[in-house]
Amino acid sequence: MATFSMIPEEEESFHLLQEIPLFLVGFLDLVGIYMMHGRLQRKGSRKPNHLRILAVALGWGCGEAVVFYLIPLWMGARDMEFSWAYIEMGVLSNIKLLLHLATSTAVWLLMRNDLDPVSFIIVGGVSISQMLLPTICNYMKLSLKQASSVILGLRFGVAVVLLGLAWINFRLYSRKLQKNTYSKRD
Repeated sequence: MATFSMIPEEEESFHLLQEIPLFLVGFLDLVGIYMMHGRLQRKGSRKPNHLRILAVALGWGCGEAVVFYLIPLWMGARDMEFSWAYIEMGVLSNIKLLLHLATSTAVWLLMRNDLDPVSFIIVGGVSISQMLLPTICNYMKLSLKQASSVILGLRFGVAVVLLGLAWINFRLYSRKLQKNTYSKRD
C-alpha cells in the first residue's frame, strides 16, 4: 500500500489521501475489539458484561501504550533534559484509554441483536467518530496550525462525549435486559 501512495513534497500540509490509512487503522481497531469481544463471548465467561467491556478496553489500551509509548518514554526518561513532549504523550495515552473504553462499549452494544434503532445510530456514530478523530486532529495540526494543547483538549472533550454516549446507551440496554429478565420470571 505504501508503494502506491503519493508522498507530497510539502510535509507540513494536510493531504486527505494520506489520512486514508489512519482511517483504515481505526477500522482495524474496531475489528480487533470485535474479535476480542467475540472470543470472550465464545469462552462462556460468566463475568458481568461491564467487566468484559472493561477487560477488552484495558487490554487494547495497554497493548497500544506498550507499542507506541514504552520505548520513547523509556529513552526520554534516561535523558537529563525535560521535554513537554513526554508529558503530552502521557496525557494522550490516558485520553486514548477513555476512547478505547468508549469504543469497546460501542462495539459490544453493536454486537447485540436487540438494540433499538436510536441506540444503534448513536453507538454507530461513536464508532465512526473514533475512526475519524485522528484525521480531524491532523487537519487541525497541519492546516489550521493549532497548538498541541488545543488538540489534546479537543481529544479529551471528544473522548468524554463519546464515553458518555456509550455509557448512557449501555445503562439503557442493561435496564432493558433487567426488565425482560424480571418479566420472564413472573
